[in-house]
Amino acid sequence: MAKLFLSGGGDAKQTEEIDKEFVRQINLGKPLLYIPIALKGVISYESCFEWINRTLNPLGVQNIVMWTDLSNKSIKDLDQFSAIYIGGGNTFSLLHDLRISKFDLVLREYLKMNGVVYGGSAGAIIFGKDIKTASYMDINNVNMQDYRGLDLTQGYSIWCHYQEKHNELIKNYIKKTENPIVALSEEVGVHIVDNKLQVLSNHPIYIFKEDESKVIKMKAINKYINLKE
Repeated sequence: MAKLFLSGGGDAKQTEEIDKEFVRQINLGKPLLYIPIALKGVISYESCFEWINRTLNPLGVQNIVMWTDLSNKSIKDLDQFSAIYIGGGNTFSLLHDLRISKFDLVLREYLKMNGVVYGGSAGAIIFGKDIKTASYMDINNVNMQDYRGLDLTQGYSIWCHYQEKHNELIKNYIKKTENPIVALSEEVGVHIVDNKLQVLSNHPIYIFKEDESKVIKMKAINKYINLKE
């Protein structure tokens, strides 16, 4: 049973609840794979590695392996890991690099084989239907023309770092694409499994649909919603 954890992109304190649930779902006897390539050229990978250890070591994850080059990686290469953690940064650059290396196909296969994946910010947005939701904060520095995400969130696009001032941007996006949106603030994380979304925060998430009257606000930790409804 594939398990996908998505975070709105906050700091370690803000994402503590989703981080704890993620750690509960993995085998701590195996290393965790960390992929920070969305921050390529922005922050050193050494700093990224220090950050992930600082964030997850206190929760019991002591063995973390970082990959910064995804070329020639296969599904067999993932057998050694308990889960995959994909960090934030530039969404367009991240998806571009996943496609070039064909690691997007490996990710799909891994999740089909009951893998566990955590995506934070850009790492969450790529799993939605369309990554144009990142346009308000990320520069398309790779001249991307195909904005389709991995589409593993039941047809929803993911909006991270959500604030109420983004509502008009979201409504305009939905008018253009007809894609519904799951909007996550920096304090919010969700767990998606078997078409159901579980809220992992005491802060609300928002679900925006084409009909403007259908804006669902959920504020209840561990509450579930069926994304296919």
